[in-house]
Amino acid sequence: MKLLTLGGLSIEGAPYRREKPLLLLAYLCLEGTQPRKHLAELFWPDAANPMNSLAQNLIRLRPLGDVVRENDRWVEPLICCDAADFRAHHRAGRIQDAVDSYRGAFLHGVVGGLNPDLEEWLLDTRTVLGAEARAAWFTVAEHYHASGDPARAAHHAELAYAAPGADPIDPEDIPRVWRLLGRTDHPLAVTLRREAAEFGVSLPTAPEPILAPVAIVGRTAELAQLRALPPGQVAWISGPPGIGKSALLRALEAGGGWRILPGVDGLPLGTLEPLATHPLSSTADAISTLRDTRLHIAIDGWEDCDDTTRSALTLAARQHPGATIVITARQPPALPVTQHLPLHPLSEQELEMHPGAHAATGGHPTLLSAFLSGTPADRTLDAHLTLLGDTPRRVFLALAAQDTPHLNATRAALSIGAADLAHVLDRLTREGLTTPDGHIRATTPARDLLDAQPLDTSLLHLHLARAHPKESAWPHWLKARDLWEREDEAVCAAAAHWYADQEMKRGYPARAARTLEVAPQTDEVKLLRGWALIGCGEHPAALHVLQGSSPSEEVAAAQATVLARLGRNSEALDRCAHIGARNTEAYAHAQAIYGHVARVNGDLRAARTNYHTSLHLFSVIGNEAARFQVWSLLAVVDVHLGHDPHSVFVPLLDAVGEHAPTAGPVLHNYAMCLSLRGLYDEAAVYLDRALETFRAMGDPAGVANALNNLGVHHHNQHQHEVARHYYREALDMCRRTGEFRLYGQVAANLSEIEENHEQLNDVLRVLELSEHRGLAETIRANLRA
Repeated sequence: MKLLTLGGLSIEGAPYRREKPLLLLAYLCLEGTQPRKHLAELFWPDAANPMNSLAQNLIRLRPLGDVVRENDRWVEPLICCDAADFRAHHRAGRIQDAVDSYRGAFLHGVVGGLNPDLEEWLLDTRTVLGAEARAAWFTVAEHYHASGDPARAAHHAELAYAAPGADPIDPEDIPRVWRLLGRTDHPLAVTLRREAAEFGVSLPTAPEPILAPVAIVGRTAELAQLRALPPGQVAWISGPPGIGKSALLRALEAGGGWRILPGVDGLPLGTLEPLATHPLSSTADAISTLRDTRLHIAIDGWEDCDDTTRSALTLAARQHPGATIVITARQPPALPVTQHLPLHPLSEQELEMHPGAHAATGGHPTLLSAFLSGTPADRTLDAHLTLLGDTPRRVFLALAAQDTPHLNATRAALSIGAADLAHVLDRLTREGLTTPDGHIRATTPARDLLDAQPLDTSLLHLHLARAHPKESAWPHWLKARDLWEREDEAVCAAAAHWYADQEMKRGYPARAARTLEVAPQTDEVKLLRGWALIGCGEHPAALHVLQGSSPSEEVAAAQATVLARLGRNSEALDRCAHIGARNTEAYAHAQAIYGHVARVNGDLRAARTNYHTSLHLFSVIGNEAARFQVWSLLAVVDVHLGHDPHSVFVPLLDAVGEHAPTAGPVLHNYAMCLSLRGLYDEAAVYLDRALETFRAMGDPAGVANALNNLGVHHHNQHQHEVARHYYREALDMCRRTGEFRLYGQVAANLSEIEENHEQLNDVLRVLELSEHRGLAETIRANLRA
């Protein structure tokens, strides 16, 4: 059951027609619980016993059921009312629901026989509700106008003009209706022209054409919050220039019902002047203008307003006079507000409908606008930085040149003070260009801007390289390579050495070799470069680099290692003789070489002793990569001495981890030992894993070994085409590494498949010339067998 008061007075679905009790019920529904005495004096002031008249009319409501609750002091309504529903919809911002529920003037036809006070209440309520309905229809009309729907915009503008129950339309609203009609031949246009002439209001030659909808990317949450603002509330939008404050206001205006007032720093109250029909003379005059609950205004630019306007808005924020107000500013709120919306760059989720937009712009609206329009974002960024000034531009570019910003190094590179850097970084952060710790938001246009000025960028990297600590300087030295000066060489070499050493420890010797190749060639760089080349199987290149180094035990150890890998065992032992028997890394490498030579010569017991010594020294020193490599060789010797491959390799694999950078040699040696025991299928699985690890680490020698043994596996399975593929790929790798011993093994295997005896004889002669006579004899014996 519902009390219907809009367009008449009745009970929904009931034939009840007693007007005075229903009027009493309408008053209660609109005004809420009331004292009995007040109701009696308002409705029956001339009665002999007003309280008795009230009681009688309450009794007459009983046929409707429990529509009120009462006691001896007050009366409370228990029934819904359409006017209360309309008001609730309107004040909650449910505009479409509001206009749908407004069916006519409040208590239309109920006037006669009322005492003056009650009649005044009725007429005032009717006028207020009519004004609210007009405001709602205007809002809907504005929405359809902005959405490009002229017919619906004009229809709702007509409804707003003739809103039932409202006073005649205010003169200042006549241009608003004219604009929303959209055409001069509309039936209402003649009336509007006449009224405009009577009130001295100027109209455009033609109604305003329908505009294309305003598009805005993101900001849906902010728009929803602003549209839900109730009358009398103030919202504050803060953010730096270019962050999208004005665009947000335009989207709000396009939704209908809002008016944007640009901040004007001129005459007092100049910003608010467009709202009034006469010049505003005082703050009180401005507050009076803002009492209209229909007003939804947005002040675009708090800093641009004059002092009097700011005072009036501050007072309005405290008094909540009626208008809904949104203010944009660069700073946080300067007055009490209902909502504060600080704008930040758009998130990746908000830009998901525009692939690549977030990566290219960092979500900065100014750069995003350029990106979506096809303009290179770096040009827009360049213009924005120029506007900010020289120092912010230099700081931004210096931060953009660093993968991980180092603020102290940035300050030193640019020769600016700590306070200045903090001030500039704060400004860049408020502009939405960086994070507080110096990370760049729009990395793509920033890098494009750096690439567009290569000489300046190289010089910037040089200054950063000189200022960065050793642990982070090398990328900048590399990018400033053409600008190194003699005094830079020692510091540059130290940075390269540290960087390459980290690459070695992570299991990427090929990368370390490339890093050190372009660094200043100090003895420390040459030594580490030699080890890096050994690690990736580039043995001839490693020997060449090490031969140019100053003599030392460390250099001798590296030279011995590479000579042993090349099969030049006598020379390797000669280098080891120059290394003293001490707890040093050089002596640990020497012991590994002694073990290698002993194993090649068939003395497995001696090899085991040497490997044990080397393993102990590497464990004490803390060289994990070398420790696991020697442990793997010791496991191979143990298998040859009769131990089970699983028992000696499983603990080693558990310690290394199958996917660690050092796992390649361990997996390969485990596979070879499994083959030695006839476990070919299991061996093939571990060979595949070893090959994958060697490829990932960029180790051509390891790759060649794994390929050869995979070829052998398929060769033994009589899968000759597959074996031939593996052998040929292995030969290509061997040519790069200078591994004559392995080259001979692969070539011999391939010659057996292809029955190319002439090629095989050539290979065997090469092996004999490179100290691999034992291997050559073994191959000949196998062929004779």
